[in-house]
Amino acid sequence: MSGFAVDPEEVAAFAGRTLTASQQFADEMLLAQEAFPAPLTAFGDTDTATATYNSCQSATEAAMTAAGVLLEMLEGDADRLYLIAFSIQQTDGEADGLMGALGGGLT
Repeated sequence: MSGFAVDPEEVAAFAGRTLTASQQFADEMLLAQEAFPAPLTAFGDTDTATATYNSCQSATEAAMTAAGVLLEMLEGDADRLYLIAFSIQQTDGEADGLMGALGGGLT
């Protein structure tokens, strides 16, 4: 039976990179919210300017909602990766303790 090893430090480092990416994404979302939608005057003075502005505003809100869901997923993934790294370290420590106890009793 072959096994595999997981390095908890690497998992924690990946969690950190994921958290950093989520923070950068959040910053970009804030910048986007400030820029959109464009002011009503940007749509001109035609009969459809208000309708076009409203459509743009609705699309912007939908995009921000979707981006918010993605941000929550990234943050949740980072949290779960940190938990995995901690669990691996804890399990490894317990296994080492058990192996030491078993090995100490053998002559």
